[in-house]
Amino acid sequence: MLQNGVLMRIYIAELTMINDKPGSRFLPEYFMKCGLTGCTMYRGMGGFGHENKLRTVDVFQFSLDLPIIIDVIDTKEKIMAILPEVEEMIEDGLVTVQDLQMTRKVPK
Repeated sequence: MLQNGVLMRIYIAELTMINDKPGSRFLPEYFMKCGLTGCTMYRGMGGFGHENKLRTVDVFQFSLDLPIIIDVIDTKEKIMAILPEVEEMIEDGLVTVQDLQMTRKVPK
């Protein structure tokens, strides 16, 4: 049975730091502590943001700064409760929120 939910999607660069940790490590730990159901991270092949700096896989560059997308899906109440703090943490990136219909499957 479908229920209402919210997708919070966060776009950051691989080298983004939050509280002296890589954002891609800090944010999932933060979401776990907040009691969210889960999150999924994607590492992009390339892209650019507001600064118009193209980030791509480059065999000559040892330190990559590829785009990272973090998806968190949960109830509207849980997502909206943490959204102000997430917005404050993300100094250089994008946070989007979308309503959706979801069905949750958990092992018995």
